[in-house]
Amino acid sequence: MPERNNFTAVVGRNVGRHFVTLSCVQSDPRLEVPNMWVFSGFVVEIAAQWFYVTAGHIIRDVQTSMDAGSTFAIWRLGDQTASDERTRERFKNIAIPYEFDPRHWFVLRDESLGLDYAVTHLGGLYRMLMEQAGVLPFTRDTWIDYPKAGTRWAIAGVPKETVVYDGTTEVRARFTFVGLSPAEPPTEATNKRDNQFYARLHESSEQIVRDIDGMSGGPIIAVIDSPAGSRYGVIGLQSEWFSRSRVIAACPFSTFARALEPVVKEALRDMASTRD
Repeated sequence: MPERNNFTAVVGRNVGRHFVTLSCVQSDPRLEVPNMWVFSGFVVEIAAQWFYVTAGHIIRDVQTSMDAGSTFAIWRLGDQTASDERTRERFKNIAIPYEFDPRHWFVLRDESLGLDYAVTHLGGLYRMLMEQAGVLPFTRDTWIDYPKAGTRWAIAGVPKETVVYDGTTEVRARFTFVGLSPAEPPTEATNKRDNQFYARLHESSEQIVRDIDGMSGGPIIAVIDSPAGSRYGVIGLQSEWFSRSRVIAACPFSTFARALEPVVKEALRDMASTRD
């Protein structure tokens, strides 16, 4: 029991500082009422720049809906899980207005291979406001390779079942994390994608969350214990949910982030040479 309590304390105390939601309101003539979307994601630092990471299918679904005639408005970045009570009171618990443009996102989505990533740069005012709210990025030393012996896992995010929207301005949702155990692909999975790994929600997780729909893009956390203490990091992001077996499919994060590093550095060099 002390081990489990320590795991819960490490995840609960730290992970919310990296977690940020992306939300918007969908309007469509085919909808009786506007639809509130709240997505899970997290902040990472690559080459001293901040980026927001979520699942690629999320941005794809938004684009598909836009192509079909839907409009999306009131985009917000929610950084409240990173803030202490004093900071939330200072900012009146208000999320950051966000100008969404699909052209500013890099989406790597290939269902056959299990690639399901989306990332966008967070610079200028976005980063400044997040820093003031207490957001911390996952830095390179917290990108943990999968698999890693001696680790315990958890998934973090905002389940759709916890989202409450008053139809005008107020959105409330519950930040949730649940323990995971490595698992084989469930029978519902038509094929095992080479890039993904699988994990099952811990027994009795139904008491915490019934359906993790909405947690796509949320970080998969690993906690590593050693005589010097416990440390944590991100090993992946949640991509797919098999509700019958309560198994998730996740995309490894470290390989994706390391592949982005040279691209980001080259872009920064190009920007510097342009200024010169």
